[in-house]
Amino acid sequence: MKELSALMAEKLLNLKTIKVQVQNPFEWNTGWMSPLYFDSRKILSYRIRNAVKVELARLIMENYPTVEAVVAVAPNGIAIGVLVAEVLEMPFAYVSTEPKNHGFENRIEGDLKVHQKVVIVADQLSQGVHSVSVKKMLEQNGADVLGMVSILDYELQDSADILREAGLEIHSLTSYTTVMSEAIDMGKITEAEAEEISRWHTTPDKWHAVPQKSKDRLTAKRKK
Repeated sequence: MKELSALMAEKLLNLKTIKVQVQNPFEWNTGWMSPLYFDSRKILSYRIRNAVKVELARLIMENYPTVEAVVAVAPNGIAIGVLVAEVLEMPFAYVSTEPKNHGFENRIEGDLKVHQKVVIVADQLSQGVHSVSVKKMLEQNGADVLGMVSILDYELQDSADILREAGLEIHSLTSYTTVMSEAIDMGKITEAEAEEISRWHTTPDKWHAVPQKSKDRLTAKRKK
């Protein structure tokens, strides 16, 4: 029987919530080009949202049993965070990673008390910069951040270093490694495509497009 991480990766790939496009890569909001894209908002349209909310809640209680509130990373983590907070029957708040220039201009929305123990919920962990920013903002406002949970961890080395330096622990439902393994087993990608994605994963900031020789190799492999 498959482990939860593999089952989650399989379902996300089947629903095309995680998309893999080596020859027509996606542009992240950081400007990086990537052969992988996780559209977490699609989860809300399917019953998998129930499994996601329950398993994230389980991760929180197993790793942070003293938690008192759930805080989501806006915008994509808000809906998932609300679902998790409902399961745990706990207060909910969210943090905007970008400054607001309207209303009260709050970066933290919701009621959090000083020294309240909180866990951050995010849809995915990519570069880690936003996650650390959210942690610092919560601590500056008096919250005690226990850790963070997410659906997908891209397992980028720079991100791991940033989180370690910031003292932010994270637990995720599935990971880049598992997604790649499932994608190969399911026939979603070829071995040649897997090699190219691995090259991206090693130095994502330098991977801007698939080299022509890789395109030729991929094309030739498909013609066989």
